[in-house]
Amino acid sequence: MVSDEFSFIQQYFARMEHAAYGHNGAQGKVVLGIGDDAAIIPMQGNYAITTDTLVENVHFFTNFNPKLLGARALEVNFSDVYAMGALPQYLTLSLDIPERYLDFDEFWQPFAQGVEECLARHNCYLIGGNVTRSNNRNAPLTISATAFGQNVDNQRNLRRSGAKVGDFIYVTGSLGANGLYVKTVYNNTLRNLDLEERRHFEEHAFHYDERIAAFIVHVIKYSQCGIDVSDGLLGDLSHILMQSHCCALLNYESLPLDEVSRELLPHFKVSPKSLLKLGLSAGGDYNLIFTVPANRQTEFEAEIAADPALQGFLCTCIGQVVASDDPNFDWEHNALATDGGLITIVNHQGEPTTLRLGVGSYNHFLSNSSLAGQ
Repeated sequence: MVSDEFSFIQQYFARMEHAAYGHNGAQGKVVLGIGDDAAIIPMQGNYAITTDTLVENVHFFTNFNPKLLGARALEVNFSDVYAMGALPQYLTLSLDIPERYLDFDEFWQPFAQGVEECLARHNCYLIGGNVTRSNNRNAPLTISATAFGQNVDNQRNLRRSGAKVGDFIYVTGSLGANGLYVKTVYNNTLRNLDLEERRHFEEHAFHYDERIAAFIVHVIKYSQCGIDVSDGLLGDLSHILMQSHCCALLNYESLPLDEVSRELLPHFKVSPKSLLKLGLSAGGDYNLIFTVPANRQTEFEAEIAADPALQGFLCTCIGQVVASDDPNFDWEHNALATDGGLITIVNHQGEPTTLRLGVGSYNHFLSNSSLAGQ
């Protein structure tokens, strides 16, 4: 039995202080870690710092795989760090634990294992955090993390405002798997798979490729614009377009829709068009959207192809940045176009499609937004 917060930390997290993580750069060291009032770390250069919170039944289901949850709690932050052109080095983790999770070793052991393995994959130190207890048995488990990432190049970073007319638009990874997983949990069709198939699909849907760290080192040489797909491809690309004062042509026939998900569609009685909608609107895959100038596209693709560490790493050109045809558009005062209003969806021939997709993006402040593993 865990008697108090200090024994809880000691049992599940203190050992991570001594693991050999944090070798992303010369400054990846800890002077003083878990156990004092604050950590002491050496920092030089520019850092990207981000915080994210996962709330039970908002961002993850009760009874969700705790090992995958431990990793996801970190990776939602690492995704933001990479999207700024930085590499994770330090992380703090805070937990607000409701009574029903106390002394729940069957949850916390795999959760801690997921955290520890994720730290190792991304070469990052856990340097502290906080643990609190809620006396309300029905309160949600809340997991908050803050990640500190050192810029790959102190003279360059990726920003939403960095896109230029003519740039090609790229996305990493495949689209739609996480959205499909959430959809099948809600409509209870995930049970159409046997237990082993369910486990494999769950692990696939929540997989995050740590090779993004090696990939970012190349991207930062060519790009000045990036964002992670946390809330949906259309909405997050629209954030780039709003802040860069431009529009985009998005080729739906080039979208890297997830092949595993495509093969499972008959089991779930889901149509290919529904997977396309999920690929455009579901954000739980945590891909990276970035742009590359047209005159550097060939050089960029050749460099990625030549890196043996990135063989099989999926990176797809899905469109191009174009100028707005509305000279009176108010870029400064319009709401962020999370419905994809700045994007024209086209086919391989560049012709606007007649598809009526009716999709936007996840939004925490809209009552009709579903839990989507964001």
